[in-house]
Amino acid sequence: MSSPTQHPRTSRMESLAIAAAIGSAVIGFIVTLIAQRGQLAPLTAVAAVALPVVAATGAAAFIWAYVRHADGGVRWRMRHPLRRVLDVIGLTLTGSGVAALLVASMFEVSRLAFIGLELNAFAAAVLVAGLAAACSYALALIAGQLTTSTLATLLALFLVAGVFTSMLTADDPQWWQRNFSALGMAATTSSYAFNVTIVVAGLVIVTLSDYLTIDLLARRGPGGRNLQGITVIRVILAIVGVALSGLGLISVDVSVLAHNTFSITAMLGFSALIVLAPILLKGLSPAFIVATIIFGALIVIGGVFFALGYLNLTALELIAVLVIFTWLILFTRNASYGRSADVVVEVVSEPREHTRGALRITAVVAAFAAGFASGRLRR
Repeated sequence: MSSPTQHPRTSRMESLAIAAAIGSAVIGFIVTLIAQRGQLAPLTAVAAVALPVVAATGAAAFIWAYVRHADGGVRWRMRHPLRRVLDVIGLTLTGSGVAALLVASMFEVSRLAFIGLELNAFAAAVLVAGLAAACSYALALIAGQLTTSTLATLLALFLVAGVFTSMLTADDPQWWQRNFSALGMAATTSSYAFNVTIVVAGLVIVTLSDYLTIDLLARRGPGGRNLQGITVIRVILAIVGVALSGLGLISVDVSVLAHNTFSITAMLGFSALIVLAPILLKGLSPAFIVATIIFGALIVIGGVFFALGYLNLTALELIAVLVIFTWLILFTRNASYGRSADVVVEVVSEPREHTRGALRITAVVAAFAAGFASGRLRR
């Protein structure tokens, strides 16, 4: 049965989302009218106005709802102020990025379906207003009810959307004959999309490690005992997030050594997570453990096929990424099961050294990556 405080909280979030939708619609309508100047415009021109409007209003709605929802909560209080800022930046870019990419896909499909269609200023303004309202409403609700499993799903959607956008806009049609890192080479729109996607995904994974830690700390293992090995899981996820951000900051054409180091670190971290999570965290469902074994076997089989020459490196990377993020979504969902409400109070009093340690690791590696990249660029 839901608690009496749940319904007022849900009602407040619904009201906030509706207010965000109305405000976004008004902004979208006015901006489009000004941009159109009373002239007819093809769908590509309307999209050029709609995408920044949807991204900006969606980001504002997400930040508003997330801060309102998180302020005073357990996760928010446990974070260092710098981590709060990084969380907001990473999550907002992820949410608004998914919305913008979905709108861009919709316009591209419409352009192919309605060849030669032009909209007058009023019709274009109504269309942009509707898209901005819908995206802001959805993002506000997501931010206001963000859970670990929702965050993992949003991360996977953002990563897939960003990488596929880079694939579709790549200047080199033969990039897939090398590897995914080829998408991040050169200073093109495609490479920027790929690298920004990877950097933001890394930030969100670091945030995800905090969300997952809270869920695991509030969960009891067999016999009502506290779960062991939570710190190990958290540190591994934080390292993976930092490695992914480094992967996007330093493309392979800037430094092969640094790029490959971050790439190998991320892959080894995910592999360790898949192996260690069922071993360290007792009480996970048998079905999830079986799924973990199957996913691990798929990666091994892919590696064997790559060694035999049946798959190229791009295919192996694609299989690994799909398997890893599917497993991560299942893992976060299983971690949230069996949470005990009376443990939440204990979570607040947990030492903050784990957070500070992860922050130090993130800061050191990020500083190295940023310094190395800027040094290479100055040359």
